[in-house]
Amino acid sequence: MFSTGHLVPKLISLQDAARGVLQRSILLIETDYSHGITRMNVFFLQREGINLYHTLYASETSRNALRFYHPEERPGGVVIPIESLVSGLSIAGELRWYIRRYMQDVLFEFPGGNYCTLALSKQIYYDREIKPEEDWPFRRLYVIRHGHLVSAEPIVQGIPCGNTTAFSPEITRFVVWCTEEEYTGPRKSALYSNEGTEVEPEC
Repeated sequence: MFSTGHLVPKLISLQDAARGVLQRSILLIETDYSHGITRMNVFFLQREGINLYHTLYASETSRNALRFYHPEERPGGVVIPIESLVSGLSIAGELRWYIRRYMQDVLFEFPGGNYCTLALSKQIYYDREIKPEEDWPFRRLYVIRHGHLVSAEPIVQGIPCGNTTAFSPEITRFVVWCTEEEYTGPRKSALYSNEGTEVEPEC
């Protein structure tokens, strides 16, 4: 009987490759911090027809949540500079209702300019072994036109996808690292769940 046992070591899945990347990059973020690069950003992407900056400041609840931060307008939404991943996750939690109602997505810009989804950022924080590197296999190409996200297509490894970086008032294009589930499945809202509706905050 023919045996495939000798082929097993060669059959490396994307998941196995990701595990290898994670193990080789344990101190990536901490290394950036040790060199004094501590600035991170949370990028809140607004829905079409929404001026997110004005919306957040029109509500007393969101103004209170942002009172210790300095939001900045950016094509596509609002950027909030933060000092650590945990503070970014905290502000995303405080703005949970606004994310569901007014935003298309939430991204974290790490030191060095790499973007991660909210789901992957949570994994990085809660699972200390997860530290993506440049060859992270699960990525999507985000395209923002005229102030809102128009596409977030998966990037297939080994297939050229043209210019993946552009920042201008007309078009913004950049690569976002995501979880394996986000890469293989349809893109959903950053806080998608089946937990039911939330109580609207008093504005």
